[in-house]
Amino acid sequence: MRITSTSCICPVLVCLCFVQRCYGAAHHGSIKVTRNQTKHIEGETEVHHRPKRGWVWNQFFVLEEHMGPDPQYVGKLHSNSDKGDGSVKYILTGEGAGTIFIIDDTTGDIHSTKSLDREQKTHYVLHAQAIDRRTNKPLEPESEFIIKVQDINDNAPKFTDGPYIVTVPEMSEMGTSVLQVTATDADDPTYGNSARVVYSILQGQPYFSVDPKTGVIRTALHNMDREAREHYSVVIQAKDMAGQVGGLSGSTTVNITLTDVNDNPPRFPQKHYQLYVPESAQVGSAVGKIKANDADTGSNADMKYTIINGDGSGVFSISTDKETREGILSLKKPLNYEKKKSYTLNIEGANTHVDFRFSHLGPFKDVTMLKIIVGDVDEPPLFTMPSYVMEVYENAKIGTPVGTVMAQDPDAANSLVRYFIDHNTEEDRYFTIDASTGTIKTAKIFDREETPWYNITVAASEI
Repeated sequence: MRITSTSCICPVLVCLCFVQRCYGAAHHGSIKVTRNQTKHIEGETEVHHRPKRGWVWNQFFVLEEHMGPDPQYVGKLHSNSDKGDGSVKYILTGEGAGTIFIIDDTTGDIHSTKSLDREQKTHYVLHAQAIDRRTNKPLEPESEFIIKVQDINDNAPKFTDGPYIVTVPEMSEMGTSVLQVTATDADDPTYGNSARVVYSILQGQPYFSVDPKTGVIRTALHNMDREAREHYSVVIQAKDMAGQVGGLSGSTTVNITLTDVNDNPPRFPQKHYQLYVPESAQVGSAVGKIKANDADTGSNADMKYTIINGDGSGVFSISTDKETREGILSLKKPLNYEKKKSYTLNIEGANTHVDFRFSHLGPFKDVTMLKIIVGDVDEPPLFTMPSYVMEVYENAKIGTPVGTVMAQDPDAANSLVRYFIDHNTEEDRYFTIDASTGTIKTAKIFDREETPWYNITVAASEI
């Protein structure tokens, strides 16, 4: 029969009851019997009462990690058949018998000869037997019992999964759960406080707290701002003995990162900008960039730029570079410095993903004014006509005027123009031109029957 180890008293009682009930009359010859005689009305009848038999012992545990110079006393086996005359011999068998546990075969005293570790083995199952030294016959049935290794606080709590890396959204409410850490203690949780762990925070206050019983880490401040501080290193301690003085402890590190929420509106660094664009800029080309700053990250910082008004809204357009989050200004129509020297645009930058929990921090958009200065470009003179048709009589004298061309400087300076014939062919050499007036004259006598017409190229440049 296996006896439970909930206390040191129950095994005695159970064992005695078991032996008395099952084996009370098995060996009555070896035990002194007390007879009680009772006379009944119907006649004299002898009534025999069964004598009490059984084991008696008073200790079933041994303290672990015993380091004393002498063997540790475990307990005593005793049979009620033992009258103290040395005629009873006690025998111990089972786990550790003769090596870990030794017994005085006369007194029944059991000792432990080695230091035991409860975390390696919690109990030992042994068997006790009492025999008559003279006859070598059993006086009691063999009985099984347990020697329990009693715990001492020799194991510190350990965090098996640390260090930890976790995240929690910024601006979370105070008391938001971040993580639950768990420390294990190899000591006996059913005995004393050796394995009763209490959690505390060594580093990370006042930003975080830990529940002393559950190990749940929570935020301890309102509105923790990622843009002010993003990373926290929190050190959690687990101490056994319910946190009492003398308890053993272990610690772990929890690295906490605040993740971003859209709690920052975009902002232009300046309320007024100025941009120079030459009038020679090509339609469709990018002529400038503008950017609003957003302290958030990822999609929380995405924005879209829009021209909301201004006299240049029909001349310029704006698009958004999703990679750089810049506004790219492009030209929709040609510029002419001589007609309009500047434009004004009101540009808005607005977040595309708005978190309405933080709408009270908005509005999540900003507006700036952009003045565009059109730059004057030194343009070549323009002829009043793209081509001219002139006539001259054949046989006209050399130096006869044929006609006049006219070109003007389109720039505001209205510079004087100088004319010349571009002598690319032999025909161009048959005419001359007055550099200041643009008057073309003959340089030879022409014969219509030889050549009825000529093409010449005239150019103009600023002086």
